[in-house]
Amino acid sequence: MMKKILITGAAGYIGSCLFSYLKKKYEVYGLDKVKNNNKFFYKVDLINIKLTNQILKKLKPDLIIHLAGQSTVDSIKNKKNYIKNNQKATANLVKCMKVNGIKKIIFSSTAAVYKSNNNKIFSERSVIKPNNIYGSTKYKCELLIKQSNINYIIFRFFNVCSSIPQLKVGEMHNPETHLIPLAVHKILKNKKINIYGNAFKTRDGTCIRDYIHIFDLCLAFEKTLQLMFLNKISKKIINLGSGCGFTTLEVIKKIQKIIKKKSKISFVRKRVGDVPALVCSYKKANLIIKWKPKNSSLEKIIKDEILWQTKDRKKLRQFIY
Repeated sequence: MMKKILITGAAGYIGSCLFSYLKKKYEVYGLDKVKNNNKFFYKVDLINIKLTNQILKKLKPDLIIHLAGQSTVDSIKNKKNYIKNNQKATANLVKCMKVNGIKKIIFSSTAAVYKSNNNKIFSERSVIKPNNIYGSTKYKCELLIKQSNINYIIFRFFNVCSSIPQLKVGEMHNPETHLIPLAVHKILKNKKINIYGNAFKTRDGTCIRDYIHIFDLCLAFEKTLQLMFLNKISKKIINLGSGCGFTTLEVIKKIQKIIKKKSKISFVRKRVGDVPALVCSYKKANLIIKWKPKNSSLEKIIKDEILWQTKDRKKLRQFIY
């Protein structure tokens, strides 16, 4: 019998990609605030603990992949939304898991939990000191899960991006705020690109980030699921990134080179919560789940994003919003 998996935040970018990737290997159900007509999809806000409990009682999944939450570094004005959609929602989910005897969870956390460290590589032992509400609430979610006595794996994602062309799934937010899809779109359309800040202590003054291909992320989940169902892995925190850092300007120049077009660049005030550099050490992922980011070269990430924007969006998957 196929193992049953429930993905929260299944209408989002990562959730929709994971759903499409895992559904041939597992019995996969999706849960999100966004309505969907798929029979394996449930519309519910995790803040509604009564309805959440009813769904978990009905499905009794073997494992939950918890992706739902407020997921962008934004203004401090949205503090209540982060607390509600991250901390409160996660607390409700954990309560419902306990009530229904669901004992396995993979939680999507973030590199934003780490203290800024002057361009050094982040390992899972790096100092925890989030400087924005997004990272702060995500870390509090980690603590909630660790204190729950549920068997957990916590992934700290770095910058997940690109598409899976063979599954016709990819990133599409409205409005789009992530660098690579936004820059690809604007360069294709000959539009101006705004860069947030050019006075960071980096090699060209713009932020350095670690970009991981969504396909590599799906592979990490698959390997982890297999180990968890064999009871060979539990209660681990694992970074997922490429191990390489690129500045915002380097990314834009690479996109321009591949597309063979240029766009005007404008520097604007940096965003609240942005740190100079976030680059991942994935040594623990390699050791624990035998995983490497084999698809996360910047060139492949960009080319798959271009393919998604120029061809596959005409055949959008029903989960993408």
